Amino acid sequence: MPQTEIGEKSLLAMLISILSIFLTIFFIVGIHECGHFFIARLAGIKVLRFSLGFGKALFRWQDKKGTEFVLATIPLGGYVKMLDENEEKVTRHEYHLAFNRQPLYKKIAVVIAGPAANFIFAFILYWLLFVIGFTTPIPLIGKIIPHSLAENAGLKPGDEIQSINNKTTLDWNAVVIRLMTYLGEKKQIAIHTQSLNSRIIQRHTLDLRYWQINNLKPNPLDSLGIEPYRPPIPLVIGILLPHSPAYESRLQVNDIILAIGQKRIKNWEELVALIAAHPEETLVFKIKRQEKILFLPITIGYKRNYLFQKQGFLGLAPQFKWPDELLRKNKFSPFAALVQAKQQLTIFTSLNFSLLGKMLTGKVSLQGLGGPITVFESAGTALNNGILPFISFLAFFSIAIGVINVLPIPGLDGGHLLFYLIESITRRPLSMRVQTLLFRLGIIVLLLLITQAVVNDFMRLSL
Repeated sequence: MPQTEIGEKSLLAMLISILSIFLTIFFIVGIHECGHFFIARLAGIKVLRFSLGFGKALFRWQDKKGTEFVLATIPLGGYVKMLDENEEKVTRHEYHLAFNRQPLYKKIAVVIAGPAANFIFAFILYWLLFVIGFTTPIPLIGKIIPHSLAENAGLKPGDEIQSINNKTTLDWNAVVIRLMTYLGEKKQIAIHTQSLNSRIIQRHTLDLRYWQINNLKPNPLDSLGIEPYRPPIPLVIGILLPHSPAYESRLQVNDIILAIGQKRIKNWEELVALIAAHPEETLVFKIKRQEKILFLPITIGYKRNYLFQKQGFLGLAPQFKWPDELLRKNKFSPFAALVQAKQQLTIFTSLNFSLLGKMLTGKVSLQGLGGPITVFESAGTALNNGILPFISFLAFFSIAIGVINVLPIPGLDGGHLLFYLIESITRRPLSMRVQTLLFRLGIIVLLLLITQAVVNDFMRLSL
């Protein structure tokens, strides 16, 4: 079979991933800079350039007010350049249009408009998600690891987690978020559960004093010894993807997979892991077909990961559906969705601020920072899973960008706000010499954090 056919689905997934990161930058950075732009225009400030990306312009256009709109080659951010005497010479008849000559409240409004736009955008996206509706599995425990913190707390398989410290947990995403808020803390928290076979609510005390979590891949469920329930997936082939290695092989729908080589296959996850570990190899599949046992040599194809490394790919899937009683539908009226969206915005904003604060105080390791590879992988996975997961990712990422930008680090919006706060107290702006020095220090801090994040990304890939 031609390698072009084997890699066709892989190439499509990679193209979708690349598209996802461009869409993410376009929306998140675009919304942020639009906030600065529109408030500057509203305040009567002349905007010289609105740029998405840095470097050489791929496309440029100028409006009637003299603003140049640019799409640049390096899609790693953007900026809004305003008329400012600190950066260029301004003619006398344009003094009233210069940013530096505006009253303090206008400067603050322009600066804060960027992060505010990110929070508003996230709110709209969450509202849209709840109006459209989505379905998630209930947070039902499938397995408790022996001698784990979860076992010590008395949690049992078959329990549904109802709340954590009296905060309702409707799905596993909510459980993870609630647990992440306690990352780095040495305290006890209350978990309320309910068995599917009983209406009795039980209270468990989870002791976090001995909580040890993987800093590079901080999964609170794994570290506490909790495995979510997953209904058993029969090892019966339900789908052969068109133009895939499986489709071109002798495998058929309804074949039961018993073993590969000498290894007996116990579950679908094990099958996927084994295939991924053997790209471009021929493995002998032991299958059961209509009461007959067959041994079929199957050549594994491949797809490439985000570092373009080959991973085994076959292109088969089970026919499987979650039981309805284990699913929860999240769909609300347009008005009720406003409340849900506000809750999500509050939860994720608080979580971001909390984790950043704990990193600064040393309670949480800086190894938890994610860099561009993490963003690229997350965006690609979300878009490959569908439009709703991608909308959810955009909302979360928009909040993260908003939170980062309000940090009081020179070079970020929060750094400018810090300068204006000092100006409001001292009744005079900081000298340009001091501002330049602080700006350079801020850039150094940001570069160090970015370097740490990139290093973390490569360390995660090596695990």
